[in-house]
Amino acid sequence: MPRRLIRRLRDRLAIVRDPVTFARRVGVGVGRECRLIAIDRNTFGSEPYLVAMGDHVTVAAGVRFITHDGGVWVLRYRHPDIDVVGRITIGSNVFIGINTIVLPNVTIGDDCVIGAGSVVTRDVPSRTVVAGSPARVIRTLDEYECRSMDKALHIHRLNPEEKRRALRGLAAPGSAVPDPDLTRATLVTPRWAAAWRGSARRSH
Repeated sequence: MPRRLIRRLRDRLAIVRDPVTFARRVGVGVGRECRLIAIDRNTFGSEPYLVAMGDHVTVAAGVRFITHDGGVWVLRYRHPDIDVVGRITIGSNVFIGINTIVLPNVTIGDDCVIGAGSVVTRDVPSRTVVAGSPARVIRTLDEYECRSMDKALHIHRLNPEEKRRALRGLAAPGSAVPDPDLTRATLVTPRWAAAWRGSARRSH
């Protein structure tokens, strides 16, 4: 018991310090500029070395990657050594929403959004948005971009006080719109974006 407790505490400390390094340490393939939010030792299942992701991937809190079919437990009285496992492969520039479950033998393509609470049971095509249980395609990434830009505020690079001032106008219905000087876009292309935009253009 003390050894198990010490290991759990050590894992928690490692995750807080650097979740990406922790994931790589347990065998997950993690690309560049990835965000792993509030992960724990159970996030990547019992075979974390079967999970791989590309560059610029966000894994939100509560996501679970299931690399095996636990249901075969009911068959072990006849087949004591049975196990069913599968790889999970995630492309680049992917957002996996909070409390999503990804099942074995699933490949998620590039430039995808997985809606919160989804259960991903089959492959996800590149440049799509999926949601639901089981997850299904609800729109293309281009459609998602158009819908998002219609209601977007360009406040991501503001400091907390500037963001609060910019959003003050959204506090109540009928209140003033956010300060346009604060919400004006600053068009800076991240390093990862140029290659993926180029590949997206070539795919059309």
